[in-house]
Amino acid sequence: MTTPDEHASLGAALCAAREAAGMTVEKVSERTRIRATLIRDLEADRFDSSGAPVYARGHLRSIAGVVGADPAPLLARFDREVGTETSPVVETVAATPVRAATSGFSLPVAQAPERRGPNWAVAGVAAVGLLTAVIAIGTIVDSEPREPAALGTVPTATPAPVSTPTALPSEATAQAPTFDGADLRIRTIGGASWVRVRNSARKTLFEGVLADGQSKDFRDATALNIVVGNAGAVSMVCSGKDLPRAGGNGKIARFSCSDTGLVPA
Repeated sequence: MTTPDEHASLGAALCAAREAAGMTVEKVSERTRIRATLIRDLEADRFDSSGAPVYARGHLRSIAGVVGADPAPLLARFDREVGTETSPVVETVAATPVRAATSGFSLPVAQAPERRGPNWAVAGVAAVGLLTAVIAIGTIVDSEPREPAALGTVPTATPAPVSTPTALPSEATAQAPTFDGADLRIRTIGGASWVRVRNSARKTLFEGVLADGQSKDFRDATALNIVVGNAGAVSMVCSGKDLPRAGGNGKIARFSCSDTGLVPA
């Protein structure tokens, strides 16, 4: 089992462990059922795409188990770099009298309340009321008609239904819901790019420049048409199909995204 480098970032340590195991991102994605784009984001120290920290920690534990790395240092480093929510601990401090060391006098301490004997008058009234209620309930129960039990039979108690707890999803298996149609994510890596996205009705959903590291999501029931101005800096995921680079640096590229994947337009 490999141990990550303490001087490298969390993403770099995760990438180094995968490469030391001789595995590609796609192979790790196949083994862990984690999308390749999420694995690349984790190796680039981008943890927000995994959702809540509990899901990112589950992804790290699953990836470490597949590439043969010790998950404990990775999770500890994640807690240091990202932070986790902890519940406050409340300690109970017993109050004790404080005495001055030099003056010889004691600070005043609250006295315990004086113990008193039981109030027999109140107890007697309560007992009479309780006895009256018991007699009244017994009279009502005895006055109700009862069905005679069959000879030779013994009444049996009906067992209470047992509820089965619903299993909660683990950190590693939590997945995003699927979408029947064109589901597109565009992300810029290593540079900026002009991007235009239109839906099947040729309505422009977005047209502008995405800075390095930015991402946008689009959906359409049929298809999405994409034009990028710097294809070498654009990575796309269309309906679960990953395209790490849309083309060469500075090149214009056109694509069509549908529920079956991404094709050049």
